[in-house]
Amino acid sequence: MRDQISNHKARFFLLFTSCIVPLILYGCGYHMVGSSSIPFDTIVVLPVQNKTQEPLLEDVMHRALSSGFISQGIRVTSTGDRDRRARLETVIRSFSVNTVAASDDKVKEQSVVMEVDFRLIEGERVMEFTSVKSPIAITFQATGSVTEAVIEKQRAIERAAEEIAKELVSRIALRYAE
Repeated sequence: MRDQISNHKARFFLLFTSCIVPLILYGCGYHMVGSSSIPFDTIVVLPVQNKTQEPLLEDVMHRALSSGFISQGIRVTSTGDRDRRARLETVIRSFSVNTVAASDDKVKEQSVVMEVDFRLIEGERVMEFTSVKSPIAITFQATGSVTEAVIEKQRAIERAAEEIAKELVSRIALRYAE
């Protein structure tokens, strides 16, 4: 008999907390900020403009932006009815490879720094995000053969573009959540 009473108490407590906790959190105004706060489900990623001397950055950035939006459940297209969908204009303003570590007059580690301007147009609303950089330092080993160094640099460029794309998607979600 006591086991049945304690079993009923446990069920009541579980039901009570599963109903009350969400009500308290939502009643206080708490909510998760994410892609659900972005009011569009499709975006046209226009061709990226590369204003630097580094070749093919525009292709890497376009792929990273597409992946970043897709990972948040937003469909990406490069064509379509541009007047009725959100559009993203992207300009890579600067790119540099900087020495991080050297030993005996030889470069051991380098970093990739890229600054990108974005312009999101959704209907009448225009949002600009200027000088967006990776929030983390992107470095690569510059030791080994020239081929290995070039491969490592390309991987670093791809990581930097991915981080910039994630940063942009986060900023867009926060801007719409305001």
